[in-house]
Amino acid sequence: MAPHTAPRSIAEHAAAVLALAGLAHPGTQRLPLADAFGRHLAAPATARFAVPPFDNAAMDGFLVHAADLAALPATLPVAGDIPAGAEACLLPAGCAVRVMTGAPVPPGEGIVVVPVEQTDIPRGPVPLPEHVTIHDVHAGRDHIRWAGSNVAAGAQVAGPGECIDAGLLAALVATGVREVDIVRTPSVAVLATGDELVAWPSEITGAQIPNSNMPMLAAIARAAGAEVHALHVPDGTGEFRAALDHACAAHNIVVTSGGVSAGAFDVVREVLESGGTGDAWFGRVAQRPGGPQGLTTFRETPVVCLPGNPVAAFVSAHLYLTPLIRAAAGATAGLAYAERPRVTARAGETLPRPHHSATHVVPVRVDYAGDTPRAQAFSPAAPGSHMVASLVGIDGLALVEASARESSDVPVLLI
Repeated sequence: MAPHTAPRSIAEHAAAVLALAGLAHPGTQRLPLADAFGRHLAAPATARFAVPPFDNAAMDGFLVHAADLAALPATLPVAGDIPAGAEACLLPAGCAVRVMTGAPVPPGEGIVVVPVEQTDIPRGPVPLPEHVTIHDVHAGRDHIRWAGSNVAAGAQVAGPGECIDAGLLAALVATGVREVDIVRTPSVAVLATGDELVAWPSEITGAQIPNSNMPMLAAIARAAGAEVHALHVPDGTGEFRAALDHACAAHNIVVTSGGVSAGAFDVVREVLESGGTGDAWFGRVAQRPGGPQGLTTFRETPVVCLPGNPVAAFVSAHLYLTPLIRAAAGATAGLAYAERPRVTARAGETLPRPHHSATHVVPVRVDYAGDTPRAQAFSPAAPGSHMVASLVGIDGLALVEASARESSDVPVLLI
């Protein structure tokens, strides 16, 4: 397919990449809950039992019948004690029973918990008193957590696409879930091209430079939730085609760096345009750095082709590769370009202003110390796509539009 004459917008290219997520799906598996942290649900998870599982006290205090509190203060004999974890005992009329937070409440109508602070009994570990005097009550509040008031047995706790983070893990444990259906971890191959590059830590000679793109892209892919295999590929069509064949056969997604423009040694574009499936797109996206981009499928595997300059590859990977991997891993929210998390920050003095129609995508460090977040460009000098040694402590990508040249605020896509 011939490249577009007009550049794609960032949103258009991001949508085109994300549209390939279905081809990158690695399948599902059932795992014990203990092994599923950080993964995304592939099917609804339903509660085996309710939360709370039984009626229980929301406060340390005394169980009484509301009818015995018609006149205050009221002094009642204490008929028993219910610690947390113990079985509930009966509450006789005209009596009180001491109860701890979380302890079961006996069945019956009109039972309330009076917090210990509203009685003459001191807080803390004290012997069971013979009598308790109740000075006050909270009108309309029984201080009881009713069974199933949070989640009923059989109800859905979480749906497909939800990440099993600490909060969801606690919810699933609390509702008795023992196994979950999750999306398998997608496998990503990183193919970094260029005869001038040397895979670290091999020795550098002559005009060669370390291949920083390969470990950088591998790290970005791992952070997005992928298993990664990284390979340095020389600038030869035969070598690249062989590496591509193997990568597409063994992985869910392939990402390349370099070789996407129109240079004499741009083998990535040459191989994919001539030997792909006819859907290859190589062209420009209206962004700097990282204007040259490529996207296709090869052997029914999505291939995301990023530029070779390190800062351009860094920016492009966060814009396009990260949401594709997250979608393949089962995430369903916050993937589209317009939906991704961002903050509005005050532009620091090092943040450049564009003099062209393309969006300037600047890696930034965000300072939250003041009343307003402040974004400082990754390099104090005029940022260049080769300044890989300045990619330290990056929090996000400032999206500087030409139309906002006079504005002091910029949106920052968080990474």
